[in-house]
Amino acid sequence: MNDKELIYWVDLTGPESIDEIVRLTIINTNNNVLFNHLFCPKVADYWDSDINGIEPEETYREKLFESYKTEIQKILSSANKLITFYASTFFLQKQGMDLSGIQICDVADCFRVTGGDTDTLDNLCTYYGYNLSTNIHERTGIECAKAINYCYHKMEEYSRAQGK
Repeated sequence: MNDKELIYWVDLTGPESIDEIVRLTIINTNNNVLFNHLFCPKVADYWDSDINGIEPEETYREKLFESYKTEIQKILSSANKLITFYASTFFLQKQGMDLSGIQICDVADCFRVTGGDTDTLDNLCTYYGYNLSTNIHERTGIECAKAINYCYHKMEEYSRAQGK
């Protein structure tokens, strides 16, 4: 496992026009948690919690993303590869994170079958045999990041076995 590869999970408020990060989790490939926080959004005060499992009232007492920018940037700058699932780096860059020189690997790009509602983290985990909680409200960012880590390495293993 490569210490320069980091896995991240990000939860957003929605709708897309004013999406803000409300949770960011970063782990290494050994599943050690490097960063895991909820944030109070600046603009959005309500969102559909059935999408990210986070109730708006859970974030009101949290600090803004910008309070952690230096810490997050230091962690991200230590990586040469960021691995995620359906998480655009746009929102990290929108917050001022410098991702130059870091390869971005979106596992969804490798898994995408139809480009529709079936391309979910849940279905990825089912396919690779990872036991991820089906209750979105009980799921943590750490659990999602660990699921991505597991599935990514299974994908890599299968790819090597196929000689790709």
